[in-house]
Amino acid sequence: MNKLFCLKPWLPLASVLLVAALQSAQAGTMDPLNPAELSRATSMATAASPANTQRSLSVNTTPAPELLLVERHPNKKGQTARLADVYTYDYSSNETILTLINLDTNQVLATQRQQNLQLPLTDNELRRAAALIFADDEQRSLLEREFRRITGQPLTDLYQQLQVKAFVFHASSLPEQLNAASRQCGLHRCAQVLLYTADSVVFEISPIVNLSAGVITQNIGF
Repeated sequence: MNKLFCLKPWLPLASVLLVAALQSAQAGTMDPLNPAELSRATSMATAASPANTQRSLSVNTTPAPELLLVERHPNKKGQTARLADVYTYDYSSNETILTLINLDTNQVLATQRQQNLQLPLTDNELRRAAALIFADDEQRSLLEREFRRITGQPLTDLYQQLQVKAFVFHASSLPEQLNAASRQCGLHRCAQVLLYTADSVVFEISPIVNLSAGVITQNIGF
């Protein structure tokens, strides 16, 4: 396998930013990928990924592979090739796939898979997490009670009366407060969801959503 890159274990955001800054400094100034290159890199990575052939074997509830990030791959000193890193999450195997593409030659240089590597949630995953919460009868009842406690008003329209934010959740962040299902988070792709009223008052309950399994595993209290 080509060794131009390797996947790294999950790092805190500050560390990730520091690593990225050091890589940019070492690689020199690089112009980012243009829209056409982003589209081409995405198409090539999608075509090259075994996740696409596995999709038909998955149960109906397994989400399709999720495109997480496409970015310019840092050049080594003296290199001028336009390289792209494409990160995709394969829900059928719970692996992050990194595909390295040479856009000058339209070649896939390398593909690597790794579990327990969770990049930030996409907008699509945020919407799915919210939809799973809103469709759950027990969760809806909890939200209605919490909304009435905060506002004194009934919750009649979840999408109009609530704001939703979320971030990737790892079991290692709250090891002593989790049930067995939530301890799978990190290996599975999970979201911790923060709910707010329309005027930004935060709820005291925060659902953990296992996006890989399509279930709410528990609620974390503040």
